[in-house]
Amino acid sequence: MLICVIFDNWFKRKELEVIMKVVICDHVFPDIEQEKQALSCVPELELVDAHCTCKEEVIAACADADAVLNQYNYLTEEVVNNLKKCKVVATYGIGLDKIDVDALSRRGIYLCNSPDYNKCEVADHIATMVMALNRQLVQFTDRMRAGKYDIPYEWMKPQRPCNQTVGFVGYGRIARQAAERLSKGFGMNVIAYDPFLTEAQIASGHAKKVELETLMREADFVSINVSLLPTTRNLIGAAEITLMKPTAFLINCSRGGIVNENALIDALQSRRIAGAGLDTFEQEPLPKEHPFCKLDNVILTPHAAWYTTDAMKSVQGVAAQQVALVLTGQEPTRCVNYEEAKKNRV
Repeated sequence: MLICVIFDNWFKRKELEVIMKVVICDHVFPDIEQEKQALSCVPELELVDAHCTCKEEVIAACADADAVLNQYNYLTEEVVNNLKKCKVVATYGIGLDKIDVDALSRRGIYLCNSPDYNKCEVADHIATMVMALNRQLVQFTDRMRAGKYDIPYEWMKPQRPCNQTVGFVGYGRIARQAAERLSKGFGMNVIAYDPFLTEAQIASGHAKKVELETLMREADFVSINVSLLPTTRNLIGAAEITLMKPTAFLINCSRGGIVNENALIDALQSRRIAGAGLDTFEQEPLPKEHPFCKLDNVILTPHAAWYTTDAMKSVQGVAAQQVALVLTGQEPTRCVNYEEAKKNRV
């Protein structure tokens, strides 16, 4: 009888134990050691590295997940509605354009991002593109590889940065850091368009507030630094690009959909503008047959502006830490829909 009671109590305890399931939908990291370390405080944890590549795989992998980590998959309303017991979704990065935030909020699911993981990387990338485009390093490299050890003075005309203007479309944290590097390091003049900031707020970041049309006309380098939203999709189209100087360059390290790619391709092919530095695209990965890949006046990087080994470790750790906080009954510290989701939690 005593043995039966012992076993009965043991099985009851096991039934009461809750095994938390965390699914990593996808990632490009060499390992998930940062996640394992951050989640080590969660008892009875099952961590699934799912490598999902489509909606159907995400739904299947995450249906019974308590938490989801995601990098590139689209978490649409359909996907969200199939999350049966999820408490928190954490995205590797800042942008939320691939995630239906409202659908998560309605389900009472916290959405967390990593706003500070790339503290300086994207700003460094923008500043580097400005200098590389101005010094026309790609063209020089291509010519030397073709055996041309010369300077084509008739069309290659780099200018001193201290005589040039860089314009930022959107003037948040990243834009301000890039502006500081370019103004203090190279003496460039800085102008900015941001309808959500006052003239004084932009001036505090050592820039002059201007309207979008003025920026497109006056800037020698136009840097795109806004989030992709319905209101910013195709914000920079044919009309805006037509305003640019023929010697000007466009840089986009934000999101591809903000710039109308067909209009940009036309301007680059016809040499209506001097060139571009692009890190983000409407379609990613960028197909090798894409027109951008055939242009000699464009610098292309594979959505890599965020990347250093330090930033990669940070984004993995921060995202997993948010999951750990929620699963251990604490409040997340990087939640973008906290109040909306909290009132709908059961």
